[in-house]
Amino acid sequence: MSKALEGVKVLELGHVVSGPVCGMLLGDLGAEVIKVERPGTGEFYREEALKNADGISCVFPAYNRNKKSVTLNYKDKRGRELLLELVRWCDVLIENLRPGLLVSMGLGYEDLKKVNPKLIMASISGFGQTGPYASKPAYDMTIAAISGLMSLNGPEGQPTKTGPAVSDFLSGIYGAFAVLAALRDLEQNGGDGQYIDVSMMDCAISILDAFFAQSQFTGIEPKSMGNRRANYAPVNAFKTVDGSIYMAASLQKHWVALAKLMGREDLLTDPLYADSNTRKKNELGLEVIVEEWTSRMKSADLIGLLESNGIPCAPIQSVEQVRNDPHTIARGSILEFDYPGLGSYPVAALPPRFSTLEIQAVRAPLLGEHNDEVFGSLLGCGVGELKMLMEKGTI
Repeated sequence: MSKALEGVKVLELGHVVSGPVCGMLLGDLGAEVIKVERPGTGEFYREEALKNADGISCVFPAYNRNKKSVTLNYKDKRGRELLLELVRWCDVLIENLRPGLLVSMGLGYEDLKKVNPKLIMASISGFGQTGPYASKPAYDMTIAAISGLMSLNGPEGQPTKTGPAVSDFLSGIYGAFAVLAALRDLEQNGGDGQYIDVSMMDCAISILDAFFAQSQFTGIEPKSMGNRRANYAPVNAFKTVDGSIYMAASLQKHWVALAKLMGREDLLTDPLYADSNTRKKNELGLEVIVEEWTSRMKSADLIGLLESNGIPCAPIQSVEQVRNDPHTIARGSILEFDYPGLGSYPVAALPPRFSTLEIQAVRAPLLGEHNDEVFGSLLGCGVGELKMLMEKGTI
């Protein structure tokens, strides 16, 4: 077994989700990732996020596995020097600070590549480094709104944000994807490094599928449909005795099988439900008929019956049910780390499975846990200087 990114050195100036996710994914693949945080408080999710009774962040460990943590005030003269030494050491720098902040400090890409010409620098922000919105603040929820994603999500006429922070995760994933491409280009073609500009808005737009083409070529503006589909019925969530299931009887063969299971073969010749077009037009009445049937059965029994008849379906599971799902367990989809102050900490694993590559699995670091290793062993600061820097608040 080998690590795909073994030997690749990453410096992360990341906070909240997108930057940390980008660094975490590279760390999963074997890169050495050093995360720079504020002395005393650390990054946002150490300081502000949901905490347990002992004041330990319950969120920070989810996005920061396979990293080393150092604390550094790079507004301080010596802190800046140490940061530049780390830039000289690293292959990749990831940041998701406010656009223009590093440039204003003399630490933008044009400044840093003078220190390390082969540096690959990835900047992740709400709207990118260019364009009329570049300086606007951004949160996952506001990006969902402005990107069109929210207009397609939720019940009809009720634009709704997604539960998970989709644009945050997408920008972290696209950021890691871009870094891999840049590393490959540098390896294959040589030359200098490059700058990568990742916009959360661009990332959210990228998953809007064929909706732009639909709007242009049909004149029909895509809109939210809740759990339904645009052209098929019955496709929705249906109640059961002990919960709900999702059924997608979208094709004619699915509908025929479902009508027979319900003992309602009369519906197959009913002009209201004869084909996909008429079923879609009359789906409200059809859903009442279907749910009257599903609500008399337990979810597991109903799923077994539908699956045995080739009708696409799935139980609607809670987070805890997913965690304990036998398929999740068999795939190793949830990792467990022992995190100081929290105990066993569950987190989603890297999704791809490789036949010969090893994926790293090391818990997220404590604040400044690797100061001595990085500033002392790596950068050569002596014990006396480390003590002085600590007392001064530089590290």
